[in-house]
Amino acid sequence: MNEKGHSLVVTMLIITIFLLLGLTIMSVAIYQARFTEVRVEDVESLHEATKAIEETIAEMKVAISKPSFELSTPGNLDTQLAVLLPDLENRYGVKIQDVTSTDDYNINRNKLFTRVFLLSKSYGNKTVERRVILTNTPSFLKYTLGSREDVVLNGGAYIEGNIYAGKNAYMTNVANYIDNSLKYMKQTSFPTTSKNSVLFVNGSYFSCDHDKNDCYNIAGNIFQRIAENYSNDIRFQSQAPSIRKEREEFIDVDFEWTVKDKLLNAAGMETFSPEYNNYINKRIDQLFTELLPPDQDSDQDLEQDSYQSSDQDLDQEQNSPDQGQNQEQQRFVVLKSVSELRQNIDSIDRSVILQSKDSSLFFLDHGELNLQNKWLIINGDLFLGNSVNTPTKVRGNIIVFGDLTINGDIELDSTIYVFGRLDSPNVPGRTLIYNANITGDKEVVLLSRGPLEIARINEFENNLSLEPPNLKGYFYTESNATVYAVGSYINIEGGLFARGDTSSTAPDFDVSGLVINAYRGAAEKQGGSIIFTPPSSLDHKEESRFVIRHDPSVFINRGKGLPFVKKLSLIVDKLTVK
Repeated sequence: MNEKGHSLVVTMLIITIFLLLGLTIMSVAIYQARFTEVRVEDVESLHEATKAIEETIAEMKVAISKPSFELSTPGNLDTQLAVLLPDLENRYGVKIQDVTSTDDYNINRNKLFTRVFLLSKSYGNKTVERRVILTNTPSFLKYTLGSREDVVLNGGAYIEGNIYAGKNAYMTNVANYIDNSLKYMKQTSFPTTSKNSVLFVNGSYFSCDHDKNDCYNIAGNIFQRIAENYSNDIRFQSQAPSIRKEREEFIDVDFEWTVKDKLLNAAGMETFSPEYNNYINKRIDQLFTELLPPDQDSDQDLEQDSYQSSDQDLDQEQNSPDQGQNQEQQRFVVLKSVSELRQNIDSIDRSVILQSKDSSLFFLDHGELNLQNKWLIINGDLFLGNSVNTPTKVRGNIIVFGDLTINGDIELDSTIYVFGRLDSPNVPGRTLIYNANITGDKEVVLLSRGPLEIARINEFENNLSLEPPNLKGYFYTESNATVYAVGSYINIEGGLFARGDTSSTAPDFDVSGLVINAYRGAAEKQGGSIIFTPPSSLDHKEESRFVIRHDPSVFINRGKGLPFVKKLSLIVDKLTVK
């Protein structure tokens, strides 16, 4: 009897255990099913919110591309947006917040066409948000690297942002360089991009593995591609971009028109005003001459009263349709030296022209110069740099009718146009940036009509990292460009764009467009030769000697100094979830 009772207890205990186990399994299954259901709902809600924002952006792009959105005045733009944006909010259930005039951006909406919007949509207890910038600036500012012609990436560059190749793109794992006037090739890694980067290629793309076959030979004193060793594919190191064709229209820079536009703005004329329209179609040398005060060659009276215009004078200037002598006298102050400029900058209420019969070269090489809202026009060559241990600081926009050289430590909050000499219109201005460190709270936007050369930046520096940058700005040339970051260490926060000139090739190469050469690892000079030390893994992007990261804040920071184009475009920032 005891044995039967014991067996019954054991049997019931086993049944109870299995019952509890079954209930537990069932509870877990129900919980997981519910969790999966909630998770699916979250994912679906996130997808719907993201899709609504993307469709809103797509509609905005279509709307601003219509002829009805042709630029006239900033006020008219706001009137058009006041109709468009509420309709999009209602249609897609998104919130469109205009933050253009907030403290974070502080954009003058009465003078600029730039507008900043935050697009957001809630899902559950979270919000999807995306910043978009509406602006009338050229397309090159949207890309980290690019050219309307070919883009060649030789070696281990690290690129954060999008790349644009108007024609073909080439990738290799060899860095070409020049040492003591002799040309060399050094095997290294392929380039690396950030996870979200896009390579826009409107032509074809090719790659060459130097470990298998030589990618270049040296003939005729240039690096020439060995075409049969390139395959019709794309190669990157550890992280590659997505590959697409650019479907949006590329809005180009009309360099001469842009410089004329800025010169007239510097003279106090609003874009599209009747007075502006009387000048804008003239040749730039004629325009410059007509804007000069009639006695610009005589000694300048440097008393404060000679720089400041009375309210009556300004009223007469604004109301008079004639381009008379009194009006021309109010356009610019003409000075003969940088020292004269420094002494009087605070009392000058107009933009300044520097020109002198004694010298065509002007040096800004120490101290601080704050032009505030004035433009500085250099009729000659300009040297920017520092001759002492502290950086030279320049705030304000500059037009150089000559060549530009940047050397040493300098902080720039400027847009600079390098046009070339007015008496040699077929010789575009050249820009040389060498042994330089360009920093500051904001960036420089530098546009060179002629060749752009970046050389000997932090040469043989081996303390490598992805940040901070040593060149902060956007660098653009109408011509072709070749960049060497083999002994140099170049870290750019901004962008680099060579529009390309098919009548010539990039320096030392056989293509038109932009060529980047970058080693990955340490480099030092020993006994007249460069000694290279590769990283422990070629995947270590932190040891790239050429690093470049896009910075969309340029559209906000640079304001009226940016190149003016007659079409609107939409710059879309990263999607965030809060």
